[in-house]
Amino acid sequence: MTTAGTSTEFLERCAPLLNVWGPYRMTRDPITETAIQRFCEVAQDGNPVYWDAEYATTTRFGRLIAPPQALFAFTFAAWWTPDYVQEGLDRDVASLNDSAAPASSVHAICDEFGYTVNTVAGQEVEYLAPFGPGDGRIKMRGMTTEVTGEKTVRVGKGVFITSVTEYRTELGDQLIGRSTLVLLRYRPKEA
Repeated sequence: MTTAGTSTEFLERCAPLLNVWGPYRMTRDPITETAIQRFCEVAQDGNPVYWDAEYATTTRFGRLIAPPQALFAFTFAAWWTPDYVQEGLDRDVASLNDSAAPASSVHAICDEFGYTVNTVAGQEVEYLAPFGPGDGRIKMRGMTTEVTGEKTVRVGKGVFITSVTEYRTELGDQLIGRSTLVLLRYRPKEA
């Protein structure tokens, strides 16, 4: 059972980790015309700015672009990657990060305090710039911006964690999107 003192300890442990960018992650593959078309097939989106490179050059974008909502599909981790390819990706990601990235995370502290079940309580997404072939891979990094003390909710006792993730192009370091996520991490009620 969590006491007020334990809740205070939880907040004190999380405080130094707030508003500090975590390390970059990066997609394995660059954004390609084929990847865009595969996404559009699933979404059944026939917008020619996603399909027709010649047409796309006549638009305000001046090039083929990806649908904004494809950003999240493109950033899912690959199902499998050969070891030598993963080693190259790991080197590329290491070159983006400095040693100032936090060694611990708020989520690891949640686990220590028994808040092990996750439920998305809310999300807001901003699409800030178009992206597409020629931008390379997508870089992502996140930070936790707010942590609440323990709350009693219908499913048990838990804490709300607010985090921001930014998405950037590999080439040109263009900020293309931002997501603010509120996550409920909780300890379920015992039956």
